[in-house]
Amino acid sequence: MTDFSRVLCAIDLTEPSRRVLDCALWWARRHGADVSVLHVHPLALPPPEAGGLTGGAPEASIAAHAPLTPDAHREHQREIERFVEQARTDGLQLEVLLDEDPSVADAIVARADALAADLVVVGAGTGPASEHPVLGRITMDLLRSAPCSVLVIPPPAGDVVNPCVAGVGRVLCAVSLSEASRPLLESASAFASQSAAHLTVVHVVELSEVAALAYDFDAHREARLQPACDELVALVEDVVGPDKPVEEIVAQGAPSSEILKLAAEESTGLIVVGLGAGHRARGTGRPAAQAVAREARCPVLFLHADAAAAISRPFASDSRQEPRAAAG
Repeated sequence: MTDFSRVLCAIDLTEPSRRVLDCALWWARRHGADVSVLHVHPLALPPPEAGGLTGGAPEASIAAHAPLTPDAHREHQREIERFVEQARTDGLQLEVLLDEDPSVADAIVARADALAADLVVVGAGTGPASEHPVLGRITMDLLRSAPCSVLVIPPPAGDVVNPCVAGVGRVLCAVSLSEASRPLLESASAFASQSAAHLTVVHVVELSEVAALAYDFDAHREARLQPACDELVALVEDVVGPDKPVEEIVAQGAPSSEILKLAAEESTGLIVVGLGAGHRARGTGRPAAQAVAREARCPVLFLHADAAAAISRPFASDSRQEPRAAAG
């Protein structure tokens, strides 16, 4: 399984970010990782005529401020520490960080680089007024440039219990059937084993309406779906093993919609997708994965390609389920 030894948790001191912090601490305990909690004070960009920085405004809906004075910096640091102290942090190596930057996403990326973080934990929304489904600009920018894996935590939805606190009972891994799917599946299956969770592996086939209109649709569908089923079965058997507590599903349609529908039907506690060029191929391209994070009601783990490549061994177990095609 991927070695998460350093977790960077980005918070904005709002109530939704308490949920993010709880997930980061839960994840760190499971992996024996150290935790850095980061709050970024967003700076206003100087006007171009002042000879200052250029290149765009701070993130939309994020209030920009002047640089902190030394006294204000110390008071802000204490505020972050008080926020963190309200969480259960016992048994963890934890540090609290305060950075100032016009771009919150750039500051998170810079800290992740400097700390050699293995995982960044961040909220999906942009602030306390955000309503789901939403994927804030900060998180969107972070997913484009993150140097490591990213765990996106959705805001609370009604009375749904935070799965990162209650425990993850079901893991859904979306694969593209490219070579990059192998280490992604290894990590998802290892996590499911560690959590004693049910694992579902899904691949979504996008059928071409133009091609379907040119000849018999059923023949077109069969020509696409059957090879995908065969490839998925072979991938799971090769990576996870022939005796496995895994459900394989090949669905057809828009990848994000099918993944979200399946996650809702199965009350999934964690969705695992790829983050990196290798996962832009069939089934789970980056725009589709971001759409999943935007609307998912459970945490979404974007496993970075470099982290996935470092996985050394597959997971094996002692039961098996027959593959099936998704309904509809």
